[in-house]
Formats: sequence, C-alpha cells, structure tokens
Amino acid sequence: MNKRILLVEDDELHRTMVAGALMKNGHDIRCAENLREAIDFIGSEDFAVALLDIRLPDGDGFELLAQLRDMQPDCHAVMMTGEASIESAVRAMKDGAFDYLAKPFRTELLLMKLARILAWHELTEENRMLRGGMTHGMIGTSRALKNFLDSLKGAAESEATILLLGETGTGKELAADAVHKYGFRQDGPLVKVNCGALPESLLEVELFGCVKGAYTGADRARAGVLEQAHGGTLFLDEIGEIPQTMQVKLLRALQSREVTRIGAEKTSPADFRLVAATHQDLDELRQSGQIREDFFFRLNVISLTVPPLRARRTDIPLLISHFVERLATRHRKAPIQFSQETLELLQSYNFPGNVRELENLVERLQVMLPGELIQPRHLPESVRQAVQPNSSRTQCFRTDLPLREAVKDFELQFIKQVLAEEGDSRTKAAERLGISRKTLWDKLSDDVSET
Repeated sequence: MNKRILLVEDDELHRTMVAGALMKNGHDIRCAENLREAIDFIGSEDFAVALLDIRLPDGDGFELLAQLRDMQPDCHAVMMTGEASIESAVRAMKDGAFDYLAKPFRTELLLMKLARILAWHELTEENRMLRGGMTHGMIGTSRALKNFLDSLKGAAESEATILLLGETGTGKELAADAVHKYGFRQDGPLVKVNCGALPESLLEVELFGCVKGAYTGADRARAGVLEQAHGGTLFLDEIGEIPQTMQVKLLRALQSREVTRIGAEKTSPADFRLVAATHQDLDELRQSGQIREDFFFRLNVISLTVPPLRARRTDIPLLISHFVERLATRHRKAPIQFSQETLELLQSYNFPGNVRELENLVERLQVMLPGELIQPRHLPESVRQAVQPNSSRTQCFRTDLPLREAVKDFELQFIKQVLAEEGDSRTKAAERLGISRKTLWDKLSDDVSET
C-alpha cells in the first residue's frame, strides 16, 4: 500500500525538523518549499498524506489543497499554520482537509495523527479493492463471510432454488444480488418483492398480476412479479409471510413455469430462478402448520445462512470505513474518524440489528459530528452499557457438586444461555452449539425429566 507523505513547508528549519522526525519513524517523505515544487510532486508521484503549510511564498495552502483534491482525491491533507484561528480551521475542513495542525506542534501529536490517517487510508484502499473485485456488495475479509460467499457463489452457478436464512439486517438482499450476478440468468431481470410488507389482497396481485376489470379498481391489466422475472431471477423476501392459499398457487407456478393472472383464462410464461429469504425458522413454521410441507421442501433445496455481524467482528472496521466514505459524500460533510478504543468497543458489541444497525449508527454520527474523532462517549448509551468487561461471559458453574454433575449442570446452563440469545430458536441454537436439533432436544428433555 502507498504510504508516501508530501511535506510542503517554506520554513527550512521547520521543514528539516519535521522531515527528520518522520524519516526517523520509517516514513517515506518528499519535501517541497513552495507551491510550484509541490504541484510538480503531485503530478509525478502518488501520496497517501500531504502536510500543507497554509502560507507559501508563491501562493497559499488552500490553493494547493484544491489542486490536490483534483489531481489526487484519495490523498488525505493536513493543513499547518503558525497563525491558528477558528476561521482557518473551519475553512480547511470545509475545503476537504482531513485534519488541521497549529504550529508549533509536538512531534508526538503529528505522529499520532499520521498513524490514524494512514490506518484510515489503508481501510479505504482495502474497501475500494474489495468493491472492485467483488460486486456483490458484501464487504469483509472474515473467515465467516468468506466461507458464506464461497458457498453462495457455488450455489449461484446452478439453476437450483436458494433459500437465504439469517437475522434481520445481515444482508440477505445483497446475497440475492450476488446469486443473480453469478448465476446463468445474469442478463435477465432481477425482480424483488418483500412478502411481509404487503397485505394478502395486494400480495396476490403483486405476485400474479391481474387483467383489467378483474376486481373493483383494476382499471388496467398488470403483470405480476412472477411474469416480470421471466428469464431472470425472482427474489422473495420474508417468504414465511406468504399465506397458505398463495403458497399453493406459487408452488403450482414454480412447477409449471407459467402463471395465470387474476381474472385471466390464459397462462403466461414465468420461467425464473427463485431466491427466497426469511429471518424466521421455516422448519418451526412447517411444524406449526404455517408453512405447507410441499412448499417448504420446494424452497429448501439449497439453504444458506448469512452470518450475523457478531460472527464476523473483524469486518466491523472495514464496514465502518465503507459507510463513512459513502455517507460523508452523500451528506456533504467532513468524514468522521474512529479512535482505536471506539473500534474495539464496537467490535465487542453484539449488534442485534447486524450490519443495518451499524450503518444507521455510523450515519447518525456522521451527520451529527462531522469531522470529529469518535470516542466511546459519542456512542449511544445502550451500546456502551451493553459492552461491559466480561459481559459475554456468564459464570454458570457450581462448586458444590461432584465433577461429573457440575459439568452436566454447566452444560445445561450454557445451552439455556445460547438458546436465550438466539430468541429461543432451537435450530439456530443447535447450529451455534455445533450439535443436532435432536441432541439439543434430548439434553433439554433430560433436564425436564429430572425436575
């Protein structure tokens, strides 16, 4: 990664001192004493950081900052001046500077700012590289995400129906985008509908379409999403919300690859690749009768679980970098930065709302605290309270029992804790514990029989 630094300073003594301190700490430095030399460097070499003096003999640092943003938009500028004022600091940040230093400044302060800027630069470059190489939009390098994406890509390169499982906010829609991108029908349409967002009467029209006059208010013929997806991919989100009567009609359309609009006598072609998603436990819905068995088995050809954010904590800094870069541009505000302590705190938080919750948090901070270094005190109280020392550890062992009974008691309490954290979903708890649902059921049944 490029870590070259441009130092633009007309004061020879100060330039020599700063350059010497930076080189001593292993930085690759280029020095310019005026605007003309600095522009020559910018035109011939790439820089990660530029330290710009505001007052130069042949111009000013703001003019240089504007040219730097045009020629090297990825370079982070730090403005330096011996005449510090609130006005110049505000102007520097408004014009796109990453930070501001008032001379004279301590070498330790400069090195600390550089370390933070270079870490941010590295995250930004890695983020850009990932987006360029993987167009699915799911950003991260964790093993959990990599394993999921490998499985997803393998499944996508087929015609099989894919069922995406996972908690709310994990990115199931992005996974559906990836299935379409890597599938054989990528040149066809990708049609999406959230089955849980529509009442039953509207959902039927949305799925199957209608002819003119089919019901009161049907003033025109309309193709449903099954027809619209012909030759491409249909993504049905919250598939568990589809009523049983419509499950029968949808199952028939999946099998025959054609659909009958409401009020129509003729069928229309509906040959598409189905991707369904839900945050619910479909097996439990099947057992309760909410999902028909034939519909369940038609959906459950290849099921993949999108990992929750707590299973890919190492991706959090990279996701934050991605969100800040995008949101700062959207809201036209100076990008925020996160202290190491804040990043570590966020990596300890469980994020029940997953990636969506993280994105909302970053957007709130970006809008309310533009250009700030985000410290733990800036985070919502609910996040800070949830992350206490040893908060993820539960002391649930007893010392008043023989070893064998104590181990059994610990195991039971551990299982109950995981079950509670998974919202009492035995399927999710068993998957997290690495045991079958039958084994989990047996262990819980043993507890009931002993009481």
